[in-house]
Order: sequence, then C-alpha cells, then structure tokens
Amino acid sequence: MTWYETVETTTLEQGDLLPGISVLVALHSVDGQDDGLSAELVTLNGIILTQTCDIENRKVTELLIGAVIDWDEMVAVDSQRNPMIKAKAFREKLIEGSIPSMSLLHKNEMPPLNWSIVNFKQLFSVPLAAIESNALLLGSPRLRLKSPYKEHLAQAFARFFMRVGLPHTANEFKDYTCPS
Repeated sequence: MTWYETVETTTLEQGDLLPGISVLVALHSVDGQDDGLSAELVTLNGIILTQTCDIENRKVTELLIGAVIDWDEMVAVDSQRNPMIKAKAFREKLIEGSIPSMSLLHKNEMPPLNWSIVNFKQLFSVPLAAIESNALLLGSPRLRLKSPYKEHLAQAFARFFMRVGLPHTANEFKDYTCPS
C-alpha cells in the first residue's frame, strides 16, 4: 500500500507535501545586542499540519507547516552532534513512533521523495494565500498523504504537543510485590 496519492490541484489538505516553500525565519542577534527584529526568507520542504476541515471551511488565515527533512541530509548534518542517529535502533524508534519530535515519511518513486522526517520542532505559520500561490507555482503532480497515514501524522503531532512532564516519585513501585 502506498502512503501517498498524487494530486494535480491547488486544493490544500492536511498532509500535503510542499517542496520548495518559502518561510520567514526570525533571526537572533549573535552578539546579544538588541538590533531590533530581523528575519530571513528560507526555502524548505514542508507539510501541512493544519486540519483539512479548517482549510476547506476558511476557518484559518494561516497554515501550520512542519519542516520535512530528507533522511540522508539529516544524517549528514546531525550525525556529528548525535552519533546515535546512524544506529539501526534509532530508525526502529522512528518506525515505532517513539521519538516524539519526529514523524517518519515513507519514500516514494514518482514524484520522488526519499525517506524523510517531519520535524515538529521546526514549525512555521504561513499565510494561507501564500501557500495557495505556492501550490500554483509547484505545478503538478505533488504528493498528499493518504488515510490512514494522514491521521497517523496528525496523531504523532498531537502526541508531541500533549506531552506532560511530571516528576515521577513512584520508582519504588518497580520492586513492589503483591501481599499474599
């Protein structure tokens, strides 16, 4: 079963891959001086995380876009900082969905997509009109996640945001034995 359908429309949905989309990224002052607000226009591959019903019913003017990172590029860039990224165990955790900040996207032949990661730590709010214009410029065809993979992505995104960090004081439960 394939994860994607190929669309040749300007209609947008949750799970639409948007290659080469331009987003504004706020820049931080390197020297700690308050130079005022500055931003840079960056081109990246993205995926729509906003729910389809909100897009269709025009309940939003901005879309939430997650960065899509090619797996090979991610390994090349991040393996110095995180050598575990090359390990089979890391890939297994991605398949299981055990790395909350990332969601695995399956490779695709046409249109081409390598194994990729949606990075929930790189999110962008982009005007809907800009995305619609970009969809026109992308031409066709482009990829859209099919069910149930679209819902799987949405669930992974929800798990990332709903995490609650509580102090665990129940470690003694590991050694608990039931009374006879």
